[in-house]
Amino acid sequence: MPGVLLLAVMAAAPAPRISLSPARAPQGSVVVVTVTSPAPLESPVLVDGERRIRLEPAGAGRWAALLGVDFEAAPGGRPILVEGDAADGRRVAVSAELRVVSRKFAVQRLTVDPRFVEPPPEEKERIERDRAAFARAFASSVPGRLWSGSFRRPTDGEIRGNFGARRVYNGRTRSRHAGLDVAAASGAPVRASAGGRVALAGDFYFSGGSVVLDHGDGLFTMYFHLSRLDVKDGDVVAAGQRIGAVGATGRATGPHLHWAARLLGARVDPAALLALAVPRGPEPPGGP
Repeated sequence: MPGVLLLAVMAAAPAPRISLSPARAPQGSVVVVTVTSPAPLESPVLVDGERRIRLEPAGAGRWAALLGVDFEAAPGGRPILVEGDAADGRRVAVSAELRVVSRKFAVQRLTVDPRFVEPPPEEKERIERDRAAFARAFASSVPGRLWSGSFRRPTDGEIRGNFGARRVYNGRTRSRHAGLDVAAASGAPVRASAGGRVALAGDFYFSGGSVVLDHGDGLFTMYFHLSRLDVKDGDVVAAGQRIGAVGATGRATGPHLHWAARLLGARVDPAALLALAVPRGPEPPGGP
């Protein structure tokens, strides 16, 4: 009887897939990067240039991370790469392309106290200290998300669509407006948009009474021109907790809240956080 040759055919494991929401991202947007893999992945990371961003479990066979598109990012293709280790030790990589699209921004002409356009010499040292304090705060983000659920508006009032506006103060063009202004009466409560840690709280030359919240994994929200502060550096706050009150301190033309967001260094539209839908895995025992 002739010998029988048995051939074992090993099917290749399906490759992981990346989904981007949105895949066409306007300047200043927040992108949810989700990886789906039929096979387990160990320690998947999103590679964005020189930055490596850890993806968090988002349910069976899924991991997710947030990516910010700075409001001055160049339009065009942006490569997205995710790497991880398969169960057999192989290094797995999957890529996609994010399309950054241009966005129209307004021009605002404002009249302010001249000392906020050309600061007097005696204030230069304070301004440099302020910049250093904000830089330290933005470098202090803790790993892991400190928030859950949805982001919320920090105060009642009309949100003015002036994110990214080119600011002209007293006839002179100055920096772009990296946040949204919320029209509200002086003294109105300002609440944390989501859970987090107070990375910075104090009075600063341009932003006046200010609170910076770290929501973990490089995501910050900022609340400027406050008339009072109800938190201090290092405090842990819950979503909706009062952190201060609306005011007109610093470079402001009247009472309002300047609300801003920064994600891994990218200046993003805080309104994008309100519609954020991040897939999540089961909460750890005891909840967040």
